[in-house]
Amino acid sequence: MNKYFLIIVLVSLGLVVALYSLPKIIVGEKQSTTPKGVANRDLPAKKNEQVAENEATSEEVHTNALTESQQKQILQLKKDYLAATSANKQIAGNKLIEAFGAFQKYDSAGFYAEKLSDIIPNEKNWITTADYYYQAFTFAIDEAKGAKLGEKARTFYQKALDKNPNLLLAKTNMAMTYVSTPTPMQGILLLREVVAQSPDFEPALFNLGLLSMRSNQFAKAVERFKHIIQNNPKNIKAAFYLGVSLVRLGRNDEAKEVLLKVKSMDKDAAVQAEVSEILNELK
Repeated sequence: MNKYFLIIVLVSLGLVVALYSLPKIIVGEKQSTTPKGVANRDLPAKKNEQVAENEATSEEVHTNALTESQQKQILQLKKDYLAATSANKQIAGNKLIEAFGAFQKYDSAGFYAEKLSDIIPNEKNWITTADYYYQAFTFAIDEAKGAKLGEKARTFYQKALDKNPNLLLAKTNMAMTYVSTPTPMQGILLLREVVAQSPDFEPALFNLGLLSMRSNQFAKAVERFKHIIQNNPKNIKAAFYLGVSLVRLGRNDEAKEVLLKVKSMDKDAAVQAEVSEILNELK
């Protein structure tokens, strides 16, 4: 039982996912090769090509899990982005960012999304930047890197929220970046704000449930997960964590009933194995 409970505590911080996606390094700022007062799009095509090649060569160190085909695709998209006129910058930038996202290089996607949001500052670009940094944050194993990514995500979520305070998912994600900081209560208070504004908002309820588990407040976790399932009976993750919380409270009969439903709903081999192990320990 200690084994799967440890897994759940790690999941609440987004660390388990990261174990399966190493190596990951944040793409750092590179010294500009563009003369002051000159934009990349204004450089001759050959110069643009050289800048793209220099960036790609440097970035291969950070994204060496890319296949040769993916590297070629990224290089071409970078060239297109650097060469794009002001009118086409958003389109070219989105293609590059989406490619990094599709290759699960969320730190790189965030890096270029931030560049694009500096050129075209609007709510959409701020949210895109924040979302990719947040995804990279959830994968981060290294504490210092995770802290930097979390701070980046907060910065851009806040920009968007300053314009539109009703972005509940942005506020929910931003809240979770506080969990591993010296001020985790800021995150919990933000989640409570979201639930006060929208009592049935699943992401906030789910994260509150996970945080309750992490602090051994399993009765509160049960309340949160039950609330989700009442509104959405097909939420398998909420059902799984409800079952585990019930086990931790010693309510084994209820836990078995919930976990058997999870087994019947999700045929994924990993889920089947995990649930079977828990059920076997309850016999």
